[in-house]
Amino acid sequence: MEYRAVAESPSPEYPLYLTTGRVAGHYQSGTQTRRVQSLSLSQPGAFVEIHPALAEVFGIGDGDMVNVTSARGTALARARLTRTIRHDTLFMPFHWGGDGRANLLTNPALDPGSKMPEFKVCAVRIEPAGIS
Repeated sequence: MEYRAVAESPSPEYPLYLTTGRVAGHYQSGTQTRRVQSLSLSQPGAFVEIHPALAEVFGIGDGDMVNVTSARGTALARARLTRTIRHDTLFMPFHWGGDGRANLLTNPALDPGSKMPEFKVCAVRIEPAGIS
């Protein structure tokens, strides 16, 4: 199989990659695990991981509320600064609904071979939400 680039790359309007996934405390959408108090308290709400150097560029501090926006919409999440992520990439778990739903941002483009949606990467921008 030949290499194929992602369907949506960063641009001036959406300069960062977003990847989505799971956290250890919640399974799939979290509809069951968020009912377990200890698991819910360990990961109480939507967050986005961002490298501290990138956060500084955008004026974002650890714990700040931020808007993550793609061509499909905007999600509200708490910034979580971590040095374990690339400087050009954000990570959001998809366990939360409402204002923090990461899947609102993802690209529905299909892989030509498997016909699976390309949910794991899209282009986004991030900015402080102006609320705490």
